[in-house]
Amino acid sequence: MARFPYYQRNVKDLGRLIARAATDEHFRRELERDPAGVISKIGLPKETVALLRFKIVDQKSTPNAVALPFRLNDKKLESSNEEYLKRLSATFSLN
Repeated sequence: MARFPYYQRNVKDLGRLIARAATDEHFRRELERDPAGVISKIGLPKETVALLRFKIVDQKSTPNAVALPFRLNDKKLESSNEEYLKRLSATFSLN
């Protein structure tokens, strides 16, 4: 399953995105090039996508890769901006 915040309404779309990336080379390259853009297209709120930095790892080229939970955008977190922290809090609250 995806390792970033998701909303119940997006679970099927996330599954399709992952399956398509596994079977469609062109789509996988697009996802690697612009993960936030591709993920935004399935309906994840822009606020959620903006809070995160995505990295796509190909198991074929990195067979021992371990998927860790999502990673926050360090620059935005370091700013201690109240608006950013409020959005972050809302992202991790129950859907």
